[in-house]
Amino acid sequence: MTTPTATFPLDEYRALRSGYGVVKLADWSSVTLTGTDRQTFLNNFCTNDVKRLAPGEQCEAFFTDVKGKIVGHGLVHCRANELVFISLPAQAPKIIAHLDRYIIREDVQLRDTSATRVYLLIAGGEAPGAGLNGEIWVRWRLLHAPFCGLLEATSDRLPQIQQERHARGAVSCGDVAFDALRIESGTPLFGVDFNEENLPQEVGRDELAISFTKGCYLGQETVARIDALGHVNQRLVGVRFAGPNVPEAGMELTRGGATVGHVTSATYSPQHSAPLALAMVRRQSLAPGTLLESATGPCEVIELPMQC
Repeated sequence: MTTPTATFPLDEYRALRSGYGVVKLADWSSVTLTGTDRQTFLNNFCTNDVKRLAPGEQCEAFFTDVKGKIVGHGLVHCRANELVFISLPAQAPKIIAHLDRYIIREDVQLRDTSATRVYLLIAGGEAPGAGLNGEIWVRWRLLHAPFCGLLEATSDRLPQIQQERHARGAVSCGDVAFDALRIESGTPLFGVDFNEENLPQEVGRDELAISFTKGCYLGQETVARIDALGHVNQRLVGVRFAGPNVPEAGMELTRGGATVGHVTSATYSPQHSAPLALAMVRRQSLAPGTLLESATGPCEVIELPMQC
């Protein structure tokens, strides 16, 4: 557990929230799909309706296994001659192995392009002139700011692009500021806040990442059954802490002496002037306003995202 200090990068946080902030997403993954069947094929293995995307459009999606458990999560960006799946570090080999086993006669080629495509997250108050010199702009609201997206470029162009952005007033921001606004935004990360043991609806991205009308895909039966049931047994929520200490990931949350959840990631929240966390919490304790206990003292389930 840590106590917030004056070293919190408030200028970086403000830049991402309402100014012009840039975060290098170090080693984030990309998988590129080409071939005439790429869109139909990918649509059969993820939770969102990839088939409907036109060039320049994108959607979040989960990849699920036959039991409906999550294999991966990220953004699918449609381009004229390819689809690109963007996700956290080290995800590409696993996604490629998962999809490759199902290619039989389809005209689909999978490539790990993580080493050649790099990403800058740009967020703040206004769209800051995307695509200045041919780099690709991908809209993805990972942070609840008036404007947020990813700038894709080749690795050799990154230093020049960063220099150009800084010349236009961009503020370089680190992981502390990024995580603060990410958690305030209620944005979970695969491998951090959820993993292969979770079901898509436990992550709370239904509206952004799941189509309930697209038809069959691998794992769809489980996802549809949960939708019909109307709830999952646990889900990610926001939790605000009354004490000064930022909890560590994995810390248990209790209610009436019984464990009802655990912290998945936490930060100091400038907007609340208090520690804030994402936590996986049991269904009976999900409602905003529910009071819980922790090793750092009392805490409360709150609604996310927080408004700018």
